Amino acid sequence: MFGGVTTLDEDLNLNIYKEILLVIMGPLFQILFFAFLTILYKNNFISDLTYDKIYDINILLLSFNLLPILPLDGGKLLNNLLDLILPYNLSHLITIIISFISLPLIFIFCNKLLAFLLLLFLVFNLYEEIKLHRYRLETLISERIVKKYKFNKTIVISNIKEIMRNKNYVLKNKTFV
Repeated sequence: MFGGVTTLDEDLNLNIYKEILLVIMGPLFQILFFAFLTILYKNNFISDLTYDKIYDINILLLSFNLLPILPLDGGKLLNNLLDLILPYNLSHLITIIISFISLPLIFIFCNKLLAFLLLLFLVFNLYEEIKLHRYRLETLISERIVKKYKFNKTIVISNIKEIMRNKNYVLKNKTFV
């Protein structure tokens, strides 16, 4: 009933604005699909009962998917928005914390058994995020070196944990491309 999770082997250095666009395409498609069904309904191509069922399911799926929990679209969107204003590691850590705090919200959307199964799935995914958190910054920097990313702006920082996405950094005579 709640779709699935698509995992991609994507760069951590992907442009934040492109990644935000990718993340919102799922919910946007749901909204457009529902708009199309509304047009069909208004022109009497689908019944009241069918429209009501689709409306309920669509609102449920859209709301659930926008919860600020990784790996849902809402969690990814939150992480990307935090990446715009905070250092990379800190934004990821805050997203994990908010994800854990938001977990009880899944009980709003479905029966207790399904909510429990979803809770297990999401906790497992968050546990994986926590395990990989310590390596994300190193992966971000390694990608920049290996793939020779070019950035428009260079910033001097005093601590490697200040690194943000979409910017080039210089740290005490070392350059992180």
